[in-house]
Amino acid sequence: MKAFFHGLVAVIALLAVAGWAQSGGAGGHGDVLREVADLRAEADRGKPILVEFALTGCPSCRVAEEQFLKPMIRSGDYEGKVLIRKLRMDRGNTVVDFDGRVISVRQLAERYGVYLAPTVVMLGPNGEVLADPVVGLKTVDFYGGYLYRAIDRAMDAMAARDAAEAGILR
Repeated sequence: MKAFFHGLVAVIALLAVAGWAQSGGAGGHGDVLREVADLRAEADRGKPILVEFALTGCPSCRVAEEQFLKPMIRSGDYEGKVLIRKLRMDRGNTVVDFDGRVISVRQLAERYGVYLAPTVVMLGPNGEVLADPVVGLKTVDFYGGYLYRAIDRAMDAMAARDAAEAGILR
């Protein structure tokens, strides 16, 4: 019985270390979810931009990042489809807006009606909202569905916009 207990403790310790390393604790992918400083430069890539508005020390923001956003980036499934970035609303930092102006992150958050963290907003290359925002993290069980639906809608909106532009240019 004692050997079983020690084996169980060892397995739990290994899982904890693996989780810590995966979250960036051992030089892993801790910076995989990048903070955006220049939305205009990101927009030049021509993809929808998923922006997570977060707060430092926000437990729900951490869950959204660790259980959803970072795994999405690491999987590579969204590479080439959507840019995934975050903005911290509480650091007094600034960001280059889509029109090239430097504004505070709080001003940008207010523009998009963001008053709760985390809030995910899907933006197009001109700063237009492409899908309903994902506000808060009510339950982890449903959050992924809300997030994936917003991404799908944003990609559909971009495809429709591109098709309309192509039709106009003919």
